[in-house]
Amino acid sequence: VNGRNFTPAVIEPSFGIGRIMYSMFEHAFYTRGGDGNEARTVFRFTPLVAPIKATVFPLIQKPELNDVARKVSTALTTAGMSNIVDTTGNTIGKRYARTDEIGVPFAVTVDFQALEDASVTLRERDTMTQIRVPIAEVAALISSLVNGTQEWSSVLQLYPQVSKKDEEEA
Repeated sequence: VNGRNFTPAVIEPSFGIGRIMYSMFEHAFYTRGGDGNEARTVFRFTPLVAPIKATVFPLIQKPELNDVARKVSTALTTAGMSNIVDTTGNTIGKRYARTDEIGVPFAVTVDFQALEDASVTLRERDTMTQIRVPIAEVAALISSLVNGTQEWSSVLQLYPQVSKKDEEEA
């Protein structure tokens, strides 16, 4: 019986992309209270990591609102921001909840005020606060928020906030 010492030259840890993705999902997932007893799920991806940076919602199905939504979407795409235009007939709250669930950090809502003064509502997912932004500035603003050159807290100082009551009246 001979004894032989063997020292491995390679140690291969089992740490593939699947575990990294799972860790990212686990870290970003949480639930927050919704209306009534319903808890809503949210993926809190940082804007830079989120696969979709913004969604664009016309408040209701009207051709003039849909046209403005398409223009905002085109501006976001031109700025290099992946986005989705949601023209479903659901309420705005359900559309916000659906995009929070997949981790979209920003939502742009096109309402009738957009036709009057060329401004839209920009909502941030984590704080659920909303501001009024000129359409001409929204793509650059979202781009700076995604790239980290601006923080949401500083943006709140630059643009007027929108209350839920104001949104319901629009």
